[in-house]
Amino acid sequence: VQPSLSETNLNIVTQGGPASAGFNEFTPLFERNKTQLNLTGFGGNNDTYGGEAVVSGLYGPASFSVGAYSYDTDGWRDNNGLDRNIYNLFGQVAVTPQLNIQAEFRRSESEAGDLAFNFDPDDFSRDKSDDRDQDTYRLGLRYTPTSEARHNFLLSYIHNDRDESLSLSESLDPVITASIDSDVDDKGDQVEGQYIFQNDRLNLVSGLAYSDLDRDIVDKIVISIDGIGPVDEFGDTLDQKVEHTRGYAYATSSVPLGENKVDLTIGASYDDYEEGILEETNFNPKLGALWQINDDLRVRAAAFKVVKPLMVNNRTLEPTQVAGFNQFYDDINGTESWRYGAGIDWSVGSNLKIGGEATWRDLEEPVFIFFEDPARTAFEDRKEQFHKLYLYWTPSERIGLTTELVYDRFKSDDGIATEFDNLPEKVRTVSLPVGVNYFHPAGFFGGLAGSYVDQEVTRSESSIRSQGDDDFFVVDAAVGYRFPKRRGIASVGVKNLFDEDFNYQDDSYREWRGESSTGPYFPDRTIRASVTLNF
Repeated sequence: VQPSLSETNLNIVTQGGPASAGFNEFTPLFERNKTQLNLTGFGGNNDTYGGEAVVSGLYGPASFSVGAYSYDTDGWRDNNGLDRNIYNLFGQVAVTPQLNIQAEFRRSESEAGDLAFNFDPDDFSRDKSDDRDQDTYRLGLRYTPTSEARHNFLLSYIHNDRDESLSLSESLDPVITASIDSDVDDKGDQVEGQYIFQNDRLNLVSGLAYSDLDRDIVDKIVISIDGIGPVDEFGDTLDQKVEHTRGYAYATSSVPLGENKVDLTIGASYDDYEEGILEETNFNPKLGALWQINDDLRVRAAAFKVVKPLMVNNRTLEPTQVAGFNQFYDDINGTESWRYGAGIDWSVGSNLKIGGEATWRDLEEPVFIFFEDPARTAFEDRKEQFHKLYLYWTPSERIGLTTELVYDRFKSDDGIATEFDNLPEKVRTVSLPVGVNYFHPAGFFGGLAGSYVDQEVTRSESSIRSQGDDDFFVVDAAVGYRFPKRRGIASVGVKNLFDEDFNYQDDSYREWRGESSTGPYFPDRTIRASVTLNF
């Protein structure tokens, strides 16, 4: 279990590409009883350094993994630093050929400044600090009563304990400042059970899940005037209980159509969600189709409704996609959404793959209105479009080419979030990344990629965040060497090779994960060298 792969948003400089390696790349097709050690060390500019180590073993029916990850950087601007440590302990044993049990403990510690990129590079909080400590305990069980493996039963239990301390200051106008200190203590439990049935014509996945969260929040706000000092101080303490019960069933059947087939997915889920004054129950239909027209051409489409579940540490057994379209996004818990999409994938020979998809999401996001008496909740509308064309071509065994054209549009109706929070009214982003990678049989490799981005950001007149439009072109490069006999990899990668300056709005305004968000583009040249060794 590689600790960094189970976490999101680690702010690693080289995200993807030939310079990035997972420890699983160094394992053979068949394993024998042994203990294995994997080590990675890396460093770069902006005082960036860190490493990762995993000791794992396989002995008969039992396996284990002990790992740690550390990452420290000052970031690409003032107060953009991040210090992150992750520790993981995992064990698994096949009690019998039918019964498998696993357990995991994970600890995450982070200290961060203001990581969000809100269009203008100078639009950030210079004194924001966000500290998080999180402990996660997980138990899992798989039971397969018959040797044909047509019937499988899964059980999962997760307990999560998370503490967060947030401190920041916001300028309300040129002379008035609000200082905010917030302490949040979350304790959550999640229990899930799932039944899986499989045969030649039908796959059935059904399950039940229950999650609950006890949240204690202590807020303190101080209003100050330049030259005078603090003029007002107030705070609040909130004890909150969140409960979510859900059930689901997905049936996928292969229906003959001419010489080929259509895989039809029909499903539904039911949600009972309660968070303080918010109570909602929803029935959510799911429909998907995947038509394999021939061996080279595939068409897919889907339409489904989702309620963003309360997930302890962002994990669930429920299927996360329908006909290749993602169901779950990092929305606010309790958000209701519909997603519609269609796509096509075409293999033009063995070396060229082209295709695309077009998708739309309609969201109703819950907003808590505490300044009214009595307090109430309202649902505000958001709309998203995400369309993509892609081409992947390997003209030879040594060269790989890739390009995409992506259109991403977000639009929000006027409301509480656009007037008093960081939510823009509209963000339209068009991106065109093009890349080429070269791999030599002796182990040397290199990659060069360029990305053109055109973006427009619109906010309400009362928003204190920046807006506007910009377009830019950034170039990334990497070179490296893979050691013989799967012994490891060494690489050097550069993002924004020519140190281009630009404005850009990342996705932090629509992401609600437990960790701070970072974007894919930074107006600063960043360099990272790394070495991974496998023993």
